[in-house]
Amino acid sequence: MYRKLVMVAITGLVAALIVPAALAAKPTIQRIPFELHYVNTACGFPVQLDAVGTIVDISYTDELGNFHDFEAAPQFKQTMTNIATGKKLVVNIAGPADFTFGADGSFTEVGTGNSTWNGGDPRTLGATPGIFLSKGRFVFSISASGVKSWTINGTVTNLCPQLA
Repeated sequence: MYRKLVMVAITGLVAALIVPAALAAKPTIQRIPFELHYVNTACGFPVQLDAVGTIVDISYTDELGNFHDFEAAPQFKQTMTNIATGKKLVVNIAGPADFTFGADGSFTEVGTGNSTWNGGDPRTLGATPGIFLSKGRFVFSISASGVKSWTINGTVTNLCPQLA
């Protein structure tokens, strides 16, 4: 009887460990060509932004209902051109970044490497206008209740002075 009880307990434990993993979706892997062309005025003067490359995208939903999306963009470049002067700047924005859309409505982005922020300084959550380049590890998150936060272990540079 004791032996049978131990076997049932072990079987239940193994099933409890395996079932959640089985409920998680298999990852989807895609290579997505990407092009973005538009005029940005965040520097106080018009800048033509051209981002071109291929995104390697790996996404899945975990057993808790959280959607995960990992993106890397080898060879991804953003060209910025001051329309008035013709001055150009090209930056590598290969990333990568890992996005988590929580089942509770939260959102987290963890990035490493180079990323651009075309809508303003990420340290002020966009309150300071400009086009910024971050280098290093950053974490941007929005809690389920809407509270935003941003931290970086690296540098953030305003690219507007280089384009002026």
